[in-house]
Amino acid sequence: MKLLTTSRLILQAGPGPWSDLVRQSAALLERDGVVTSDYVEAIFASFARNGNYMVIAPRVLLAHARPEEGALRTGLSLITTSEDVALGDDAGVPVRLFFTLAAADSSEHLDLLTRLAEVLVDEASFQELLTTNDSDRVLQMVNPN
Repeated sequence: MKLLTTSRLILQAGPGPWSDLVRQSAALLERDGVVTSDYVEAIFASFARNGNYMVIAPRVLLAHARPEEGALRTGLSLITTSEDVALGDDAGVPVRLFFTLAAADSSEHLDLLTRLAEVLVDEASFQELLTTNDSDRVLQMVNPN
């Protein structure tokens, strides 16, 4: 099963407020029936409670909420930006990759996180992910085999 699809992918978007980019990334999942609007709101409630913990690596944000907060099935969306976007008022936390993850099944979710980690720790793959306009290549890189 492919968890990231072309309908849930926007590459090299112009910069904007981080919250708009997170909301837009989550909306891609909501539109595809992967999450409910409650899930999107739960992401922001979690940010408010817990701060920047969803920044999982330099320039990488993995927005998510708990499955019971509105995840209907497992899926992933991604928006990449053409330049760094400050997270809130903290210019020291730049983000370029805005992933939103919904996990309804722990094994698919773990496979996906494993694959993401492999891509993000490989410097060449990470740089390609930051700069590419090739959606097929991104899907090939991110989706578990």
